[in-house]
Amino acid sequence: MKIRKPADLPGLRAEHADRTIGFCTGCFDILHSGHAIFFEQCREHADILVVGVGSDDTLRSLKGASRPILPEANRLYLIAALADVDYVVLNGELTENNIDFKATLEALRPNVFVVNDDDAEIAAKQALCDAVGTRLQAVPCVVPEYLKPTSTTGIIERVDQALRCPLRLDFAGGWTDIPALMGDDFGYVTSAAIKPHVEYRHGAFNYSGYPRGSGLTTSTAAKMLEMLGSSHYVAANKDLRVIAEDLFQYENKELNWAIGRQDMYALTYGGVRCYECRADTAVPLPSSISPATIAHLESEIVVLHSSQSRNAQCVAEEVHQRHQTPEGRRTLNRMAELGRNFATSLEDDDIEACGEIMHENWELQKMLAPASTSDSLDAIYAYAHQLGARGKLCGAGGGGAYAFRAKDVDAFIFDMKKKFPVCFEIDFSFEPRDIKTLNGI
Repeated sequence: MKIRKPADLPGLRAEHADRTIGFCTGCFDILHSGHAIFFEQCREHADILVVGVGSDDTLRSLKGASRPILPEANRLYLIAALADVDYVVLNGELTENNIDFKATLEALRPNVFVVNDDDAEIAAKQALCDAVGTRLQAVPCVVPEYLKPTSTTGIIERVDQALRCPLRLDFAGGWTDIPALMGDDFGYVTSAAIKPHVEYRHGAFNYSGYPRGSGLTTSTAAKMLEMLGSSHYVAANKDLRVIAEDLFQYENKELNWAIGRQDMYALTYGGVRCYECRADTAVPLPSSISPATIAHLESEIVVLHSSQSRNAQCVAEEVHQRHQTPEGRRTLNRMAELGRNFATSLEDDDIEACGEIMHENWELQKMLAPASTSDSLDAIYAYAHQLGARGKLCGAGGGGAYAFRAKDVDAFIFDMKKKFPVCFEIDFSFEPRDIKTLNGI
């Protein structure tokens, strides 16, 4: 029987009087490869290895009410099953210096007590060893090249980790990413992934305070998280383009193939990018936009919610009615040019030009679909324009948040909220990471 009681330890010592008994101790809440490596190291210094295990009460005292993950009986059984372990025993009460093995050490009186060389309580353990005539042996924390470093805390964090997805802030080129509208013509959209992220944990979404219907694609973010969280979807084996296309297919099945690729690609690739949108895919274009320019752009963009929304269905119907007319084709082709020009202006660090492009894009959007705006929304924009800001409503359909480029952001927000008290800013920053890097996939 490998699991022993504390009262068995003196007899165990007598039984193996002619052999070197090694002892080690720990919580071992979730057994992992690091523990197995440590036990192998312990056996290098002993003929017999006895492992002391922290009790449930000890773990609660040391690590909080949520611990242990596994109860003491389970932990004893698992450790006893390991080939390098000869005996396992439950330690006693927690005393000073976070030590719960004092009674175990005194009863067993092992030849060697093995600890990791980064042990925070190594001095106290040395004193206990001196008192019972045991040699303290420190071993390094090592991880073989063929294993990944791991820890109980890391495993718990990984299991409890929320999946995260950015939202999308669109600057120019919207509607030209929809194959049904563009046909064989290429569209170009420039957009950014932004945070705070939408989170998905245990089947529930946290939208980080984003109002629904802002035009920042919260619905597509939710679809992304549902897809990544599905037990049937293995993102680790897929490249970013495949993930974006899978999301495009997933969302379009519910929307009768009426939407484009901008949102899916922006959430997947992250960063500030221009996408060339083709009939069957989208391609992030090579870019020489510097990190300093990205920071410059971020510092002069304001996302201001109007506290209003538009009827997305009406907007979409107007666009689909007009897109094949000569004026509709010219408008869409010009919007595609603006999507590309926005990225070119960023490459030149011309943020003022970016604002003008957003403004022209918004004027074209209203021509293509008058339902995109309203008298009250126009009043908000007209006053922002008077203050020197330029921008557009976010999203192609029913969003209620404006993205403005303003030179003096604080003064602009103050003046806008004073004039329109229902308006409020949405704090954001750009998210440079792709969806796999963001979630450690």
